[in-house]
Amino acid sequence: MKPIGILDSGLGGVSVVLALKKAYPDLAMVYLADQIHAPYGNKSKQEICEIMESNIAWFQHQGISEVLLACNTASSNALEYLHEHFPLMKIEGIIDVTVNQIKDADCVGVLATTATIASHAYKTKIETRLNARVIEQAAPDLVALIEGLADEKLLSVVLNDYCHSIKECDTVILGCTHYPLVKDLIAERVSGEIVDSIEPIIQSFLNREYPKGDVVLYTTKDPQNLQQQIEIIFKEKVEVLKGVVK
Repeated sequence: MKPIGILDSGLGGVSVVLALKKAYPDLAMVYLADQIHAPYGNKSKQEICEIMESNIAWFQHQGISEVLLACNTASSNALEYLHEHFPLMKIEGIIDVTVNQIKDADCVGVLATTATIASHAYKTKIETRLNARVIEQAAPDLVALIEGLADEKLLSVVLNDYCHSIKECDTVILGCTHYPLVKDLIAERVSGEIVDSIEPIIQSFLNREYPKGDVVLYTTKDPQNLQQQIEIIFKEKVEVLKGVVK
């Protein structure tokens, strides 16, 4: 079996890969951090689809036929497009598995990128399943700040703004895989239960056959920089290779 492809714009996907590696030490993965196009969340739907098409074609060229979009923006804006353009590949998003964790709620706050909020993907899924009020809050600068390793003072300023509208919700969805990296700061500003994509992604690999082997990390930008980011944030020393996407 070929490795499973994992795709995101940067550090958010790294958190998914490391969580999967901890849960399944022998799971073979190839991770592509498309940092040259980060952040995705401030781009148009068409731009996101075009970027995703190139990235999936890169995986296809590696002989990889199963790819997890470890990115809410890509999942909410490009999943159907990718299914149409790559019908022989298994391409999975993370919106459904994230929403399915919520069994009951009166008010759900969704903190996500501008593009994810504009798609209303979370709002639509939640209202289909639950009789809950949904408050959507875009956080246009948060991914760039996390990727840039912004200090807590600067993060606190923007999070005070972003979390204000959702602070009283009984459930808060972190609708971007980057956001769990600042989960503690968000938790200080909201009162509800915080839900993210990491645990349901881990659960999705239970009771299924998966490829065994190594984990290989690529970035479309600067491998040395991503290595340093991973060492600073995750305290992990890993090798990162250059991934050239056409």
